[in-house]
Amino acid sequence: MTTSTSELNADQINQYFTRIELPIKFHNVSPNLELLTTLHVHHISSIPYENAALHYTTKPHISLAIPDLYHKFVERSRGGYCMENNIFFHHVLRFLGFQVYLTGARLYRESTSSLPGWSGWEHSVNIITIDGIKYLSDVGYGGDGPGMPMPLIKQSTIIHNIGTQEIRLLHGSMPGLVEGHEDLWTFQFRNSVEKPWRCGYGFYELEFFQRDFEISSFYCSQNPACFLTFNLLVMRFLRDEGKVYGKVILEQNKLKENLGGKSVLVQTCQTEAERQKVLSDRFGIVLTAEERSGIVGRSTALTG
Repeated sequence: MTTSTSELNADQINQYFTRIELPIKFHNVSPNLELLTTLHVHHISSIPYENAALHYTTKPHISLAIPDLYHKFVERSRGGYCMENNIFFHHVLRFLGFQVYLTGARLYRESTSSLPGWSGWEHSVNIITIDGIKYLSDVGYGGDGPGMPMPLIKQSTIIHNIGTQEIRLLHGSMPGLVEGHEDLWTFQFRNSVEKPWRCGYGFYELEFFQRDFEISSFYCSQNPACFLTFNLLVMRFLRDEGKVYGKVILEQNKLKENLGGKSVLVQTCQTEAERQKVLSDRFGIVLTAEERSGIVGRSTALTG
């Protein structure tokens, strides 16, 4: 595991705590599972998963540099996609003294997808060791992501996530892989006990470096085959009394809410003005005039 220090300083961490509304009692405590869980919950319910930077711009570009992520997340109250969220969260955990490293993950797409099967390294997660036990903390997967850290235990444990949804980590190989992948972990979810388990992604306990994710992020932000480049997606979890209870999602022009049961269509945006108001009112994303003009002529623009 790398021993390099965080690129964030004390003042930036305090500003981040304000951004995620972290309770004062957690501001000066030693690393433990309660602190990790609280940080995880407050991050995903304050900083949205969003890829608006790939659509409201004339030059799509995602920077993974920590100063740029700090400016985007904290100073501009924006969000980001998986690698942005998890890399920034990684540096927060480092600063606070957690034993943590990043690893890459392969997304698993079902047969109904245009690119079925295992992806390349298109995702990232944090692995944290507390009292000798490793935990997965993923604050950047989106709507079906874990609402809390999950222990890496080979005897799989089913965890309640949101509403009727359950999640688990399985250890061992999966269909579609050649032999020799017995050390694979897969994150899986199902929306109720009557539904089949779905595989979200798979990962190994191999440390990835910043440069690994720069390669992955370049593909995710620039390759026209990646869904992020042709689909606007914004998602934020909802929190009450320190727990996640639902989520709000904007996919292209459809605003949906899930308050613990199933997703309900709230609004269909017909114009850019409507969608940009939703971005501001529901997600706290306020676009500059230059960013707003960047959507003109794009396939994701609303022309009603």
